[in-house]
Amino acid sequence: MNSAAASPSANNFNPVYTGGAKKVVFNAEMIGPFPGAGNDKTLRLFGFLDAGYAYRAQDPVRLNELRSSYGIGLSWISPMGPLRFSYAVPINPRSADPVTGRQADRIQKLQFQIGTSF
Repeated sequence: MNSAAASPSANNFNPVYTGGAKKVVFNAEMIGPFPGAGNDKTLRLFGFLDAGYAYRAQDPVRLNELRSSYGIGLSWISPMGPLRFSYAVPINPRSADPVTGRQADRIQKLQFQIGTSF
C-alpha cells in the first residue's frame, strides 16, 4: 500500500488536505507464479490486504479509524525495472458526513507502480 496522508481541515466547503504527522500502516501480501507462465519467474500474481490511516499530531491513534482494502495484482520484473498493476476493493469505505464536515473516502481501485517500494 502506498499511503497518502490526508486529513480534511475544519472548513466544510473547501477542505484543505494538510497531511498527517503520524501514520499507521499494515500490509500483508501473498505472491505466487502467474498461471501458465511456465519457467518465467519475472511474471507473478499477488493478493494483498492493506490497512492504514494518517493522524494529526494532536490526535490519538485509533485503530477503529483504519481504512482498509484487499485486492489482486500482477507483477512483472521488466528490463526497465519492476512494474506492478493492482486492483483493490475497500473493506470499510467511509461516506461523507455533512454535520461534522467529514469527507468521504476517495477510492482509487486501479493502481500502477514503477520501481520498488521502501
